[in-house]
Amino acid sequence: MKLRVEAGTMAELFAEAGRALAEVMGQPGAPSRMEPQRIAVQASDREALLVEWLNELVFRSERTGELFPDLTVDEITDRALRATIRGSEVRESRSQVKAATFHALRIEEGPTGLTATVVLDV
Repeated sequence: MKLRVEAGTMAELFAEAGRALAEVMGQPGAPSRMEPQRIAVQASDREALLVEWLNELVFRSERTGELFPDLTVDEITDRALRATIRGSEVRESRSQVKAATFHALRIEEGPTGLTATVVLDV
């Protein structure tokens, strides 16, 4: 499955990609009773960072059984990201995502902002 997201800044782009991933995986229900979680991810470049970010969300979703549509990218560079996420129970499952891949991966800058394309292994 191919995701394509657009945003004005890198932080917004990565947040939108995280929300799109949650939407692909299922419909969120009630917010989790757990405290918000902080995530730190690093990679060699911004495209690899996007894959690592999405795969971290997939991993946490598999581990907790929750979705993470409520997220904020607190800090981001081309090689590192810090974010705060809050889980939600899964009201309805849609697709089981195995991983974000490097296949056809792109982050492009345009006159109105950034566009990311990433393929998910489902």
